[in-house]
Amino acid sequence: MSSSAVIECRMVKDFSDPLLDKVEKTYNDSFPEAERRAFFLVRELVKEEPRFTVYTLFKDGVYAGFITAWRFTAFIYVEHFAIDASARNGGIGGESMKQFMALCDAPVVLEVEIPADEMSKRRIGFYERLGYVLDNHVYFQPPYRPGESLLEMRLMTHGQIDLSKSFEEVKDNLYRYVYGVQE
Repeated sequence: MSSSAVIECRMVKDFSDPLLDKVEKTYNDSFPEAERRAFFLVRELVKEEPRFTVYTLFKDGVYAGFITAWRFTAFIYVEHFAIDASARNGGIGGESMKQFMALCDAPVVLEVEIPADEMSKRRIGFYERLGYVLDNHVYFQPPYRPGESLLEMRLMTHGQIDLSKSFEEVKDNLYRYVYGVQE
């Protein structure tokens, strides 16, 4: 990415913000149906759930992608992060995540696929270069839709959080609030 490019990370505060139309397209294009909720539910979360925030990403003032995140007492969870196809490559993903992390006043947790193929290994490497640490606890992402299967994933963390002590607390928050699962 050219050193002169300016990356911004802005919160969407209104569920009717027209930027959410761009986010919806990027969201649906970037994640398979099993790895995302229906977008009308994202809009409802923006409207109703104070823990949930959509951040829009801009490169030189032009929409470039988004991050959805949940704020919990001890950490911030990144649910989805995607760069729009029109803005990919050139380092914008790394710069965007750095801008987001600069806004965070708590450790950050996110889910990644098990490092089984080249793409999942590259994705983990991307986060590791940003200072994230891969956790080895067995973790199953609950399905977004009834009747779908659990998806084995791993958690990655950035900042002062020790999953050897707080894995169950993190998992319980994700299951309860993000996925609506009561264990």
